[in-house]
Amino acid sequence: MSTETYVRNGHSVEITVDREPTGQCTWAYTIDADGFTEMRERPLDSVEAALNAAKEHANAKADALPAGSETP
Repeated sequence: MSTETYVRNGHSVEITVDREPTGQCTWAYTIDADGFTEMRERPLDSVEAALNAAKEHANAKADALPAGSETP
């Protein structure tokens, strides 16, 4: 399992990537520790690919929110 935490648009984003027994990777994230988004239906071939897909999805969602108060 790999975890990355960062601030985007003033919101705390935490991404987790899991390697399944098949060797493929799935991802999940939270924004401001509220709600939970995951992608288990379409696993990817590497941790890097899963992390990039999760970041793209989470960043779009964080950017659509009003600016938060977290500081980088």
